[in-house]
Amino acid sequence: MNLVKNVVKALNKEKRNERVKGLTLAAALGAAAGAVTALLIAPKSDDINRSLNKLKDKALETVEKGKEKVDELVKEGKDKFEEGKDKLDAVRIDIMDGKDNLRDIKEDLKGQR
Repeated sequence: MNLVKNVVKALNKEKRNERVKGLTLAAALGAAAGAVTALLIAPKSDDINRSLNKLKDKALETVEKGKEKVDELVKEGKDKFEEGKDKLDAVRIDIMDGKDNLRDIKEDLKGQR
C-alpha cells in the first residue's frame, strides 16, 4: 500500500512540476509580447522608425513571396495529381483490354477441344 502512495505522490509532484513549467513559459511569453508591444507603441526616433518600416516592408515582401511559392506548389501538386489519375485510368483500360483478350483466348482454346 505504501508503494502505491509513493507512486501517486511522485506522479502528483511531476504534474505540479509540469504546471509550474507551463506557467513559467506562459509568463515569459507574455512578458516578451508585452516588451515587443511596448517597443512598437512607444515614441521612436526617425532612425528607429525607418529601420522598423524597412523591417516591416521586408517581412511583408517575404510573406508575399511565400504565398506565391505556396500557390505555385499547390498548382504543381494538382497538375501532378491529375497526371497520375490519367495514368491510372490508362492502366485500368489496359487491364480491362487484357482481361478481354484473355477471355477471348480462353474461348478460342475451349473451341479447339
